[in-house]
Amino acid sequence: MSVLHQTVLNVIDAYNSWDIEKIMAVRAPECIQEMLPNTLGIPAMDNAAYEAWQKNTVLPIFRNLRLEVLDVIEDTENNKVAIWAKSSAESPIGPYANQYMLVLHMTKEGDKLVRLREFADSAYSNEFFPKLRKAMAGGKPTEK
Repeated sequence: MSVLHQTVLNVIDAYNSWDIEKIMAVRAPECIQEMLPNTLGIPAMDNAAYEAWQKNTVLPIFRNLRLEVLDVIEDTENNKVAIWAKSSAESPIGPYANQYMLVLHMTKEGDKLVRLREFADSAYSNEFFPKLRKAMAGGKPTEK
């Protein structure tokens, strides 16, 4: 197994642990996270911003998150890996399930992330997250 592929497995394991220390441990100090497409309205985040966002917004809301890799494409020449993945989790408004294309840019050694571009299913996200925000604000969401 290549170093890049092992790093991908480490990243997936870190997210499946749902432990912020493990999630941050696979990232180089200069890592940038992008949540795409831009129409989702989430700005690019350095490690400090990403860690705060995870701790304050994402980790407390979702439970039993599971990421499953469906396909991996390695670009060893440029230290990049593309992943097609799906997730599932529990949320205050019921089940969460999304699909992603992730582009992971690695360090020269291939063992840490320097950039992660996460393309989510924007149609699903634009339907799910307004309901979630309404529930978190005390409104009564309509479950799917």
